[in-house]
Amino acid sequence: MQPTYYKALWHNCNRCKIHYMSEEPHLKAYLCDECWKAIPHFQVKSVQAVQKRVMKKNKGISWKEIGLYTIANILCLGVIAYYLWFR
Repeated sequence: MQPTYYKALWHNCNRCKIHYMSEEPHLKAYLCDECWKAIPHFQVKSVQAVQKRVMKKNKGISWKEIGLYTIANILCLGVIAYYLWFR
């Protein structure tokens, strides 16, 4: 019967910089056990109710807005075309 062997995974503690052994150091933010117990752990005691926003009714887009938007886009394309062809 073979004895069980464990991988020795040594890591540096992010707080006190000592070497410690852990197989899953990311679960404790790469802190040794003493530093992990020394930092405060915050817990949520009560969960606040989520408030839903009331959406305003969409009035739609008027023909005036569509026309102004189209004219602005044509002017921008005209400036781009001018710089590409005549400059």
